[in-house]
Amino acid sequence: MAALLTISPDAHLTFKGPFNEVVTSILTLQNITNEKVCFKVKTTAPRRYCVRPNSGMIDPGQTMEVSIMLQPFTYDPNERNNHKFMVQSMTLSEESAALPLDEIWKNAAPGSVVDKKLRCQFEVPADEPVAEPAAPAAPAPDAAAPVAAAPAPVSAPVADQTFISSASTTNNSAEVSKANEKIEQLMKENANLKKRVAEAASRQVAPADQSYHNAAFHIIFVIIGWLIAKFVI
Repeated sequence: MAALLTISPDAHLTFKGPFNEVVTSILTLQNITNEKVCFKVKTTAPRRYCVRPNSGMIDPGQTMEVSIMLQPFTYDPNERNNHKFMVQSMTLSEESAALPLDEIWKNAAPGSVVDKKLRCQFEVPADEPVAEPAAPAAPAPDAAAPVAAAPAPVSAPVADQTFISSASTTNNSAEVSKANEKIEQLMKENANLKKRVAEAASRQVAPADQSYHNAAFHIIFVIIGWLIAKFVI
């Protein structure tokens, strides 16, 4: 499938040390179609990177910059081939452009997504601390007699690593917003519950108050009747 975006750089993302602080590399995406294009960025090392934005939409002919931030770490030469990125892109119709991005990607038709993979390059300063490389395997002991060399085994092809969407402030903001809405809902339910309890308590006290007033009137009438009987009759 033909490319939808011009991606720069188009092969390698370069990160220049020192790596004891955040190092940022800029990825530039340009929509080269006549339609709106959505994209998202994935990586094989989501805990190492923060990507802003990690997804979005680009209008025809427009350009967007994506900041890829490598978090502080101790450079390990054994990991240099494990850090990869993939930019996925897909054209959008006017109807689908109005939908949330998560729903658009969830319902993406097979074959409609264009993938572009990039590797990471690390420029390590001379004084940068580096993790110790893995120790080589110990040589086999000498045999008593010469043995014909066995044919070298053919290594199985390595499966491509899994690309995962890295962290983004957009996702965090959405989660915080949902949590605030839930708290507000619980507070309203609590207020309604208190109101119901108060109404129920008032309904239970009312009959007791009425009985008290009836008894008081009865006593008054008895006293008046006694007075009439004593002084009039």
